[in-house]
Amino acid sequence: MRTSPWNAIVTYAKRMHSPRRFTRRIVLIAVVIAAVASAIPTASAAPVTVNVGAALTLSGPNAAYGLSSQRGIDLAAKEINAGAVSGVAAMKVTTIDDFGTPEGASAAYGVFFRAGVSTIMGPTLSSVALVVNHFAQGARIPVVAVSNTLPGITEVGTFVFRGSLTEQFVTPRVVKAVVMSSLQPKTAVVVMGSDEYSLGAGGILSAALTSNAVILNKTVAIPVGTTDFAAIAAEIKAADPDIVAIGALPADGVPLLIALRNAGYRKKIIGSASFNSQSVITGAKSAANGLIVGASWSSAVDRPANTTFIKAFKKEYRLMPDQYAAAAYAYTYVVAAAAKNGKSATQESMQTQLAAITGPKFVSTLLGRFRFDINRNGVSPVVIQEIVNQKFAVYAPK
Repeated sequence: MRTSPWNAIVTYAKRMHSPRRFTRRIVLIAVVIAAVASAIPTASAAPVTVNVGAALTLSGPNAAYGLSSQRGIDLAAKEINAGAVSGVAAMKVTTIDDFGTPEGASAAYGVFFRAGVSTIMGPTLSSVALVVNHFAQGARIPVVAVSNTLPGITEVGTFVFRGSLTEQFVTPRVVKAVVMSSLQPKTAVVVMGSDEYSLGAGGILSAALTSNAVILNKTVAIPVGTTDFAAIAAEIKAADPDIVAIGALPADGVPLLIALRNAGYRKKIIGSASFNSQSVITGAKSAANGLIVGASWSSAVDRPANTTFIKAFKKEYRLMPDQYAAAAYAYTYVVAAAAKNGKSATQESMQTQLAAITGPKFVSTLLGRFRFDINRNGVSPVVIQEIVNQKFAVYAPK
């Protein structure tokens, strides 16, 4: 029978004739063993590699969102691979164009499933996410939405997380800020596109305005395939509301802004989350001035983290980042934090650690303190911004 190291020590010490020597020998030998043990390197958890599959809309009418998100994810991954997150050796990102369709996203998810990615980021559009995230839930692969704002995203299942702030979280704050300002709008017209996102966003705008005692003069639906917005703009101008609220994607939103200004409507306009893209300013130019929208991030906020991020982004892409780039950048760091905390990038570990970023636990990000609520929806500070002189500025009502 083998003798344990400690029994061997005791046997050796008992050979000493003096009890005092016996005790001293045990203490001395134990100290030596402890010192030797402390000098022996112990196995430690190796830095993990996180494999991310990004399904983003990189072509078509909504490509501006996906391209911004891709740039944010790639910049964060580059920094993480350079050692920005201790405990994470590498962030490997495979990006596939989801074409803004369930079919495109399903094909991308299939590639990710076969590759065994740690986490999926995307897809870009809420309407697409509501279809394909059921597949990820079934495969038990965590998904982190970077730009989905409509209801129902996380209700798909416990492997679905949403970093992006919901329309229900942001819109009421925007409307209240406008109503409480010197503008004090009493009447409004709500305009919404015919796609699933626009209908949802328009409904949330209507509810927020009504709950703040603003009377809806009219609700206008943009017919599918509309190319001439002059008649819609004239109808809105004739109603002469104190404010116009628009829930629409860029294909409808940008020409509508131009048509409204051409019709002579000069008052402020509240936009849904889709209006946070720099492409809105590029497309509408001066017609975008006076547009108010809520965001998780604004380039106009003066703080060191923003300065550093904007400088790095412009160096990498020679472009000014928008909210979609900044948010995706921040959520990539949230994914890295989950891998670091779990010391693993298995799909089960990632789900567990993402779910643990809640309550008092948070990740410090470019957006500020970020956490998930009990339904796995992202919570971070809301910035209300207005386009002034064709630039996003922090909303400063007079």
